[in-house]
Amino acid sequence: MSTLICLYSRLMGVKDVANLRISLPASLLEPIPNLEYWQYADRADIFAAIGDSDDEVERMLAVLRFSFSKELKFIRARLGKPYNSALGEHFRCSWRLPPIVIDRETGEPVIRTHIHVPIPGEPAYGGQGGSGWTTPILGPEHGGKPNSEASSIISSSSKASKKQSTGLGLKQGNKSTDTISINRAIPGPGDEIESDPDAGVVESEKVTVVFLCEQVSHHPPISAYYYTCPERGIEGYGMDQISARVSGMSVKVGPGSSNRGIFIRIAREGPGKGEEYQITHPSASVNGILKGSYYGTISDQIQITCRGGEEGKTKLRALIDYKDESWIGKPKFLLEGIVYRYTVGNEAEESWTKPKQVPADKIVANIEGSWMKEVKYRLKGEKEWKVLLDLDLLALIPKDVRPIEEQDEQESRRLWDPVTQHLVGKNWGEATRQKQAIEQAQRDKAAARKAKGEDHQSRFFEPDWEDGRPTLSAEGKKAIESEMARLDAKAKERENEL
Repeated sequence: MSTLICLYSRLMGVKDVANLRISLPASLLEPIPNLEYWQYADRADIFAAIGDSDDEVERMLAVLRFSFSKELKFIRARLGKPYNSALGEHFRCSWRLPPIVIDRETGEPVIRTHIHVPIPGEPAYGGQGGSGWTTPILGPEHGGKPNSEASSIISSSSKASKKQSTGLGLKQGNKSTDTISINRAIPGPGDEIESDPDAGVVESEKVTVVFLCEQVSHHPPISAYYYTCPERGIEGYGMDQISARVSGMSVKVGPGSSNRGIFIRIAREGPGKGEEYQITHPSASVNGILKGSYYGTISDQIQITCRGGEEGKTKLRALIDYKDESWIGKPKFLLEGIVYRYTVGNEAEESWTKPKQVPADKIVANIEGSWMKEVKYRLKGEKEWKVLLDLDLLALIPKDVRPIEEQDEQESRRLWDPVTQHLVGKNWGEATRQKQAIEQAQRDKAAARKAKGEDHQSRFFEPDWEDGRPTLSAEGKKAIESEMARLDAKAKERENEL
């Protein structure tokens, strides 16, 4: 605690903590690389379903679901400081899973994999470094296998599911669920889940989502990232840079100057082809630092703007306002927002940032709820609110990552493995020494480049990313194709076993 207080006092008044060249003791770090920690596909099933609808309003609602789901780690997992990224470090992973579907009768999302089941003693927010999960029961209309015996919670489209999902929500007499269906999905290096969370879904319903990122700048620290779901023709890309400062008794984190948000593009044929959605980032605060009990809050506003696609005079835009928390009482994590139609080329209409700025006749949907619990929407002209996303139902979905022995030397898990192993073993002194050795090696490489008059060249992304939209290099495309081929081979091997 004395180390933490000393560090906190040093950071007071610093304009941007993220740019400080400060090396933390390993004991204050979480055993996870920065590039792995800051990925936004903890629910890759929601990302994969973004372009499923032929209706433009429903596509915007799908982008909103992804926007709320990308913060899931701050609900389920313990907050912590990951390792600082090294220049040229990269991380890749993938998922093979069934995308969510929208129930035709209720209009609500059906979650088809990794439904959250609270671990005994799990706090209301801030997590324990993971979350329990189980497999939903799905009918054939939602891609389920007939007479499936694989799981324990009914899909989220049923109102009864909320009642059954309290506690452990297990079927009586299902002996296999104690050790197979209920597990912790660790959002980082460790024993991630290898059992079958999608036993209720036919294999043909599953798709592949691949993620690749690379640290392209060290001072300031900036990374480029790319997601793709080739079966659904969905791409995501952007630049990650954060700005952090100590504010009162918390650390406030926001996007840096190179961070223009997350860009989602629909590349498949059909309605919506060529649409690009720009999702800006809110600000977040890490609270409870001096108490040693961290939790996060979100504030400010975000905008989601649709551009491109079919020619038209108007497009859709969403504004979400995250409510500031009161100094008194427990945080409520509330938000409200709207979806409105703006005129293409009208700078005033595209500059609105708060819902109250938008005239009522331009609003097509209202949004309200809690980003920790449940978010609802109501379309213009309708009285009934519908569930946009029930975050209570969502567990973190484990990533599929190649074994360390198959990774490159600069790949995140392999690069930081000496530190990770000692942190997990609580050997703090050796973990700090290993961390310092890695950091010194990076300084030596930087000095060698400077002596030769050379600049660092990114491997997986082209050097032009000034507009916040990185482009894969030939090597980056090759890495994506390799990851897809690896998952396809695993899927075929699994089909043969069945």
